[in-house]
Amino acid sequence: MNQPEANRKAEANLRRLICIRMFFHARFYYPIFALFFLEHGLSWVQFGILNGIWAMTIILLEVPSGALADTIGRKKLIVFSALCMMVEMLALLLAPMDGSPLVFALFALNRIISGVAEAAVSGADEALVYDSFKDAGRENDWSVILAKVQRFTSLAFFFAMMTGSAFYDPAFVNGLLEWIGFYQRFDAATLVKVPVGLTLVSSIIVLFASLGMTDGMQSEHKHSTMDTVHESFRKTKQAAVWIWHSPLPFAILLGSMVLDNVIRQFLTIGAAYWKVIELPLATFGLVASGMSLMGVFVPYFAKILADKRSVRENFFFLCVILVIGLFGIGEVIPYWGILPAAMLYFTMQCMNFLVSVYLNKEAASEDRATVLSFRSLSTNLSYGAASLLYSGLIAWIQQQGTAQTIKGRKMAEQDAIFVEAIGWFPWYFLATVVLMITFYLFRFGKKARPRDD
Repeated sequence: MNQPEANRKAEANLRRLICIRMFFHARFYYPIFALFFLEHGLSWVQFGILNGIWAMTIILLEVPSGALADTIGRKKLIVFSALCMMVEMLALLLAPMDGSPLVFALFALNRIISGVAEAAVSGADEALVYDSFKDAGRENDWSVILAKVQRFTSLAFFFAMMTGSAFYDPAFVNGLLEWIGFYQRFDAATLVKVPVGLTLVSSIIVLFASLGMTDGMQSEHKHSTMDTVHESFRKTKQAAVWIWHSPLPFAILLGSMVLDNVIRQFLTIGAAYWKVIELPLATFGLVASGMSLMGVFVPYFAKILADKRSVRENFFFLCVILVIGLFGIGEVIPYWGILPAAMLYFTMQCMNFLVSVYLNKEAASEDRATVLSFRSLSTNLSYGAASLLYSGLIAWIQQQGTAQTIKGRKMAEQDAIFVEAIGWFPWYFLATVVLMITFYLFRFGKKARPRDD
């Protein structure tokens, strides 16, 4: 392939990657996610079970799907993921709102198919585009490319959060209809399906974008089903062995696990934090949307870190920012507590950028999607472990009892328990950093110092 043709292919794939990332991840029902389950008659216990099913599906399929992408071609996995997205949205649209066993079954189907879709696309889309730029001799541009992708994805997420919330609000919808000349009125129960319907439209856009991608691997696979399975397992083992024996990739995965799990745990319980720092309920969605907009600007800074600082320097810089943020959220300062929370969002977005840059640079083309899948597997496992530890911490605090006057403020019992629990976050993080460094030194001994180029 000549240089102009390789550049054209790379740019076309990049445009489609941006489209896929924007419409796959920015889902309109996220602002009403928990409410959507409850509106259909499901309980909080069922909500927890269903999301546990989703997480387990991703953990089980994450690496095998990456290996499959490296075996049969990345485009096929991306197209399959888009089709899964359509099925998962249809399951929600078809679910009645009566809390019956059929509702739980359709939501369980949604969670399983959603997990399959996440696992299938994870790593495959990035690996395809990176290799197309590598074919064009432009792999050194990846940090610039990744920054562009993150900016557009953040804007799409902001738009989806605001739009999804608006179309669930009867006052907004009815006012809009009246403004354009229609006087039909809708209540919240009627509008609950609208954000899902909008996301179904997004899934169709994702499908068309994925069908237009060009994958250099897609015509190379000529093997039987059993050969494909064996080759996928071989690639999984090969990537695992390579990571285990490679100081820098091993360090990157360990570092991402340590940084990721405590931040994601906070994001999961973020609404409770906004409550205890006394933000008005109506601003919760706006705050989350505003935090996502940081992704428009953070990549500029993260690119400078990737270009000018070593892996080790960047890791310890992010550790310092995160520790300050964790101690800050533990103070639960009314209103101003939003600032340390922003430091956690900043750390997460920087980390995601840097890990992508480093791993894509290190991984071989034929194993790239598999290696990137190990990143998702490791962070999901560490997040799952952190979630279990957090549940145990809450149970322990409840058993021990806690004062309801904390930080000089009288709080409800549940709020007081929550504040005491997040006070443990910085100490937990520091302990995991020490454990990670110790494990890394034990694993590599004299070779423990990874190269930083």
